[in-house]
Amino acid sequence: MLLTNFYKIQTSETLEDNSFETIIVLQNEHPIFNGHFPNFPVTPGVAMLQIIKELTENQLQQSLFLKSASNVKFLSLVDPNKNAILNFSITLEEDHEHVKVKNTTSFTDGMPVLKCYITFDKR
Repeated sequence: MLLTNFYKIQTSETLEDNSFETIIVLQNEHPIFNGHFPNFPVTPGVAMLQIIKELTENQLQQSLFLKSASNVKFLSLVDPNKNAILNFSITLEEDHEHVKVKNTTSFTDGMPVLKCYITFDKR
């Protein structure tokens, strides 16, 4: 985990062979929010992409390296004091060298937060 104590996994469920959903809880006391931004905490987009990487690594039990990201759309600000619970819905397509991820992240009420496609190289 790159950002220690940044989030906790609440639940994770494999839906099919190639998809899973994970609900996480952001830790609003994490120091990253002191700098991003004081008195108005917003979860950094790069941290959201790191969470996707870590959740995928956890699901596959394999280290990955970000190769490319496309159609990255941040649709809502994530204030950890207001919306600390996020649902990551991830579909995987895998070959011997790469893992392609289709991600949709939402709040518990279903409001979308992030949609993206990411390709990881297997290490």
